[in-house]
Amino acid sequence: MKLSEKASLYRELAKLVGASFHLDRSLELLLGQQPSHARRTWLLGLQKGLASGQSVAEAVQEHNAAFSDGLEITLISAGERSGRLADGFGHLARYFEAWELGLRQMRSAMLYPLVLAHFAVALPELPAIVLADMQGGEDHPVRRLVLTLLLLWLVVLLLVMGWRWLSRKGIESAEVETWLWRIPLIGSVRRHWALARFAQVFHACLLAGMRMTECMRLSGEAAHSGVLRQAAEDAAKKIAQGEMIAGAMADVHGFPISFVHSIATAEEAGTLDREMNSWAAAEMIEAQESLQVASSWLPKIFYAGVVLYVAYRILSMAFGYYGEIGRQLEAL
Repeated sequence: MKLSEKASLYRELAKLVGASFHLDRSLELLLGQQPSHARRTWLLGLQKGLASGQSVAEAVQEHNAAFSDGLEITLISAGERSGRLADGFGHLARYFEAWELGLRQMRSAMLYPLVLAHFAVALPELPAIVLADMQGGEDHPVRRLVLTLLLLWLVVLLLVMGWRWLSRKGIESAEVETWLWRIPLIGSVRRHWALARFAQVFHACLLAGMRMTECMRLSGEAAHSGVLRQAAEDAAKKIAQGEMIAGAMADVHGFPISFVHSIATAEEAGTLDREMNSWAAAEMIEAQESLQVASSWLPKIFYAGVVLYVAYRILSMAFGYYGEIGRQLEAL
């Protein structure tokens, strides 16, 4: 299911459940709107689970595992247990809206450099193609151009696949995630999104009245970050031994110091739920701003690389041309 579809789905569910519609009736209304195949499958899966006596989170986990991740299941479960299911749906709607907007901005920003890269490959070959058409010969530059374009797409494909593999490894490994956080521009996006997910789930778990160790572990899992996952697990062990939440977070590696200090004062003041909600909103804004910065600078860096490549090809052609003239003059 696309991010935009998820955002729309959870927004509609939040609106209906928040208006005191029974969830069964809400599902009937949404199924009557001729939804897409993926959305219809999700709604039918939830409907099937509820009909068999499962909770909303259990139904989503069993029947919609292909469409839903840990963050969704955790927030739905927390909202259901706290009696604020509409708030859980609303959290997810805002999260997927922000994520989809950021990715759309990134794709739009990278489209022009990718088109420019094709021109950078093709334009320097045009004089050689014209000359080859006039002189003939077996080694036509068009073949070289096609091979170069295929190589360009192969490099792009390998970069995309490599990044996806590293991203998945970063969810499981704190070491890999630490290196990903150090990547200029992209690293800050990952850090802010991870902390936003952590704070969002922790806030929902607090409203559901879960134990602090459970809140910490579920939030770490939902953060989709190896660093916060490991930090949350270590902090949960210290909390189980009797430490305060902020003290446990300060004793482990992974949580930003400003975040820990804010949690410490909120814990003393008894406003931990509001503090987590504020951090979730603030980090989501920071993540969007970091993504906008990355969307602005990455195309410029790519553009600079393309300009350098074109300059290199032009100079190579010029030196080759004048070198050939020099060799012909020497032969005379």
